[in-house]
Amino acid sequence: MNLVHKIFGVVVGIETMFHSFFHLLRWGLNNELSLLWQSAAGVTGFIAAFVTPLICWPMVVPFLKRRISFEVRKGLHYLSIVWAIALLFHAPSRIPWLIGIPALVYVADYMFGYFMTNNLIETAYFERYGENGVAVHFKNPPSWENRPPTSYVYIMCPWISKYQWHAFTMFPEPLKENHAMLCIGASGDWSKELLDKIQAPCLRQLYVHGPLMTEFSDKAITTANAIAVASGIGITPTLSLMMRYVGRKRINIIWMCRDPGLIEYILHKVDISGITKNSYAFIFYTGQRELALPKHLPVNIFIFKSRPDIENTITGIITAIHSGEGLPEEMYEKQNKIAKTPFRKRMMIAMYRVTQVYDEDEMFDYAVKETEKHAAIMQDIDVESGFSSDSDSDSDAYGIMKLKSQSQRSPRPVVATPQGDQVSLLGFDAMISKFLGVIGEYSDSDIKSIFQMIDVNGTGFIDREDFSAFLKITKEKKVVNRRSSRDVLSSMVALAEMETALANSMHNSTAGSPTNVQSIHANTTHGAVFGDANTIEYVQKLMNDSSDDGEKPLEEWSIFYCGGSNAIKKKLKEISKRYNIDLAVEKFDW
Repeated sequence: MNLVHKIFGVVVGIETMFHSFFHLLRWGLNNELSLLWQSAAGVTGFIAAFVTPLICWPMVVPFLKRRISFEVRKGLHYLSIVWAIALLFHAPSRIPWLIGIPALVYVADYMFGYFMTNNLIETAYFERYGENGVAVHFKNPPSWENRPPTSYVYIMCPWISKYQWHAFTMFPEPLKENHAMLCIGASGDWSKELLDKIQAPCLRQLYVHGPLMTEFSDKAITTANAIAVASGIGITPTLSLMMRYVGRKRINIIWMCRDPGLIEYILHKVDISGITKNSYAFIFYTGQRELALPKHLPVNIFIFKSRPDIENTITGIITAIHSGEGLPEEMYEKQNKIAKTPFRKRMMIAMYRVTQVYDEDEMFDYAVKETEKHAAIMQDIDVESGFSSDSDSDSDAYGIMKLKSQSQRSPRPVVATPQGDQVSLLGFDAMISKFLGVIGEYSDSDIKSIFQMIDVNGTGFIDREDFSAFLKITKEKKVVNRRSSRDVLSSMVALAEMETALANSMHNSTAGSPTNVQSIHANTTHGAVFGDANTIEYVQKLMNDSSDDGEKPLEEWSIFYCGGSNAIKKKLKEISKRYNIDLAVEKFDW
């Protein structure tokens, strides 16, 4: 409806100015220009023509939208009341019907919304997410039983302003049934003031108007496969879609974001693994600081430190799913199979696999270097803080020693200095992350248990002899002689091959500069899903082969975009036209 309103507003604005110009031209040619101030038609027409640019142009001209705050533009927009009153007296015989009927509809809709869809939330929970945004949580009002699946609301915070209502997409609260939440990025005057006032989590009053349907709601119901493209805070409609249709539709995510706090908040709060079992999620992070991510992400979620090639990524997703050679649910099941296996068994199988690829000395030497690196870092910290180590202290299984402070400070643990070629728990853990790769989730106690099994002398370090004895056990065929073990090994190998495919894909996409693109995900997928010239060719061939038969091979696909980037919107329109895929856009760029 916002798009319809905008289109008709532009049409009326242009027609008003043309109408006024030609009347002034006619009066000037007939020497009747005095009618402009001596007749009711002239005076009311002048008023309407004068306020029309103030009503329309700040809302549609990008140059003005960037330089005038939303509150000022919205205030000017209310000059439409003056415009309508002036037109009522401009041509009394006809205009009242043209203005009066729409005005009555508008008033009726306003009154219905005011009394029926406005709700006071007495105890809305506000909290910051990261450095630049606020999350709002609240219980759904009783009247929201049949609310639209993907919707937005207007909210008003009386403790900021009683006259400002702002629209935000909402999505179901991940941790509480019958609750909703909003994520509000600090981008304008009102949202920045909200961020300033929420210094700590708190309960505040909140007025909510809605919910109202978005364009996402209509298109999502009619397509089996979707690619939801989001930038920044536009991720919220995408999450709403995925939560609504999880298990019934395949909704893939391409999310571009430079706000680290928002990415961290979403990944920690939302059950991403639960809603992406049969879809892909690509997060392209363009911020500066490092992300603090959950320890283990689902295998079909990828995080890159780069901007995407949108066409490559979209065609890659379509190719992987349409061809059936890179289905995300297959990857998910492989990861599940690994995760359900006890850690010690996973470790033994993974070590068996890795010894078929890497040399024993190469793995051990890497673990030694990591041990020395961690020990050096801790020694530097000790020098700066005034601690010295007590060589008589007892070490534990981490290679940790209790230290005494020369300045009577409380003792604290640091990593002991290794003697020669020795590996601490930290070095062993680093070696596992480097060489074993696809091993699934494990805790500190899991890795400590394995370390203690290898460290038969209990010194807190593993020497080369200990490591060789451990590898000798893992190389025995009985480690993988059972069918269940072979299945786990097969899954590990498959996911490891996918990891290699990602590395190759990233290398090709950066024209020999793979350092420009980094995946934070440790375990990755079929190379085709990342997209390249081959996937573009595949989709184009798919289109060409079916055009003769009149078929539409991609009619079950649709693309959605929510965000504020005109460049992304333009690119998606090109892709939509080129591949005949429906596109829905929700920008909220009012």
